[in-house]
Amino acid sequence: MKRLIFILFLTSMLMAQDAQEIIKKTEQVLRGKSSIGEMEMIVVKKEWTRKLRLKFWDKGKDKSVVVILSPAKERGIATLKIKNNVWNYLPSIERTIKLPPSMMSQSWMGSHFTNDDLIKESSLERDYNAKLIKQDNEKYYLELIPKSEAIVVWGKIEVEIDKKTYLPLKAFYYDERGEKIRRLVYSDIRITGNKYFPFLWILYPEKKPGEKTEMRVLNIKFNIPIPDRIFSIRYLKDLLK
Repeated sequence: MKRLIFILFLTSMLMAQDAQEIIKKTEQVLRGKSSIGEMEMIVVKKEWTRKLRLKFWDKGKDKSVVVILSPAKERGIATLKIKNNVWNYLPSIERTIKLPPSMMSQSWMGSHFTNDDLIKESSLERDYNAKLIKQDNEKYYLELIPKSEAIVVWGKIEVEIDKKTYLPLKAFYYDERGEKIRRLVYSDIRITGNKYFPFLWILYPEKKPGEKTEMRVLNIKFNIPIPDRIFSIRYLKDLLK
């Protein structure tokens, strides 16, 4: 009996390790060591629809910046992340504002994505304990529960991951009460450089039928040198020069 309990315990530990490794690979595939690109964001709400064009730079897990290219009214608005610090630059008043942690769950530019989503403040590997719920020939099904010390937006995330590419295919986000809040679907998977990447991300809010936010990647390059000056408060106002 003791031997059986030990085997079951060891099996569960190995599955947890495997799940953590899967989510680590998924984040590596999505991020790369660095990336530069442009994307189009289309926000569909009951009252209106709007389109934004964005440029982004990412370097590892600790540095990222997003700047709006169009429309003209918002051109130059930028969001910068350095480690656990996040700032917004507003060109209309030429001011840089630091965001408190409480703002990470707020909408970014009226979209269904949060500030946390756009600048990747939280890390699935670092902030969540992964558990392999099931798998089939094509997918891993993971449940992610926040670690006790993590400061994160979600109470639970369920992710479907493609076995061949380690790319996420769907993600379901729950609040602390266990209520499903939103669904993120990844598609239009292509080879760019030497890796697969989803060029279309669509976020659906569960309580707002008919609404969605689409993020379509227009172009992206991975693992290329990016000067550190890009990721500085001083440089935010010069990103489009």
